[in-house]
Amino acid sequence: MKYLYALLITLVALSAWAQKTPTKTDAKIKVTEILKDPEAAPPKLFLNCQNVNCFEDYVRTQLSFFDFVRDRQLCDIEILTTQQTTGASGSEYTLTLLGQNRHQGLLDTLRFTTRQTDTDAMTRQRFVQALRLGLVRFMTRTSFMQQVLVTFPKRKAQPDDKPLKDPWHFWVFIVSANVSANGESNHKYLALNEDVKVNRVTLASKFNLDTYYNTTRNRYNVNGQTIDVKNIEFGLSALYVRSLSEHWSVGGFYKGYHSIYQNMAFSQSVSPALEYNLFPNSEVTRRQFRWIYQLGVRSLSYLDSTVYNKTAETLPFQQLTGVFALTEPWGSVNASIAGYQFLHDLSKNQLTFQTTVSWRLLEGLMLQLTGAVSLINNQLSLAKEVGDPNQFLLGGRQLPTRFTYSSSVGLSYTFGSINNAAVNPRFTNVDF
Repeated sequence: MKYLYALLITLVALSAWAQKTPTKTDAKIKVTEILKDPEAAPPKLFLNCQNVNCFEDYVRTQLSFFDFVRDRQLCDIEILTTQQTTGASGSEYTLTLLGQNRHQGLLDTLRFTTRQTDTDAMTRQRFVQALRLGLVRFMTRTSFMQQVLVTFPKRKAQPDDKPLKDPWHFWVFIVSANVSANGESNHKYLALNEDVKVNRVTLASKFNLDTYYNTTRNRYNVNGQTIDVKNIEFGLSALYVRSLSEHWSVGGFYKGYHSIYQNMAFSQSVSPALEYNLFPNSEVTRRQFRWIYQLGVRSLSYLDSTVYNKTAETLPFQQLTGVFALTEPWGSVNASIAGYQFLHDLSKNQLTFQTTVSWRLLEGLMLQLTGAVSLINNQLSLAKEVGDPNQFLLGGRQLPTRFTYSSSVGLSYTFGSINNAAVNPRFTNVDF
């Protein structure tokens, strides 16, 4: 328990520090072109793309007027980029331009959205266009001001003020299916995955429905003996949440599923929920610290009798989840902690903590940490009969455990020339 307290204190301390981050304003002007002056020293840019595809090669070729550097400490303008999924399953990109050195103190934020059907070519064009918009504010405060050309669209003689019509009323439907197979002389693998999603997302409310069917089959031939392991999972999950304010939300969850691996004929649960975000939800692309409390009931029906001599049961439960995310020029932190507890027996519980940290320690030196740990005391569905040991060895059935964990640590150091605007694709993607 003392470790849990330490984790909570750490998250609270990070969130308190994050509140010092100033809020940026949006820029709304259109730029068509920035001309290059070969005699002048252009501003140095640093693309800070944390888990976001910034199309760096394309950006460098389209904005060749600027010098791109490899470390944020060496730049005049840092472009911090974040990405969030929209209600239409597209993406909202947020570009925060942070001035340094000769542009110290200048800040600007721009946003643009893409559709799920947009190609990379379409997205990268909008990315460069938004970046050009943001750079104007910085360029007008330099000797390059006379070389910046700005144009605005012509106004129609009779402007159309009618709002855009949406015949779908914000509803989005996604249907997907995937079949994969591989094999060799003595091993064959086949997998089928089907998924249907229904979403409706507005600023006032959100509804998500996800149904899935997954089946995998592994067949081995060992010393003339055929071993066949098959696993089937299908289920449905849904949530609805309504915004009460910038900080409070209320709603509920439903989940139902079948899993041979978990000895589950069918499990379903329903739970009302309440959420509080320490930061305003409008700042979610930069920082969030959310707590979600659920109180509900879960019905469980098992394929085989369990180690507790149960074939079915219905139990009340509660769950508390904390989510912390912070994106800053020095890096990013994503962490979550979740406690799940059956109320009929408080000893039947599970505690899970996971985090990812990306930290620029100093010029050229990057530290990356990922970790997850679960303390498990609620495996109610474990089958009493062991059955075929091959099912366990080949991943067809769940094994008893008191914990799970995973972790990784990485360091990278880059040094040398600070200018890296050149793009050269020759001999790329060659396996040798």
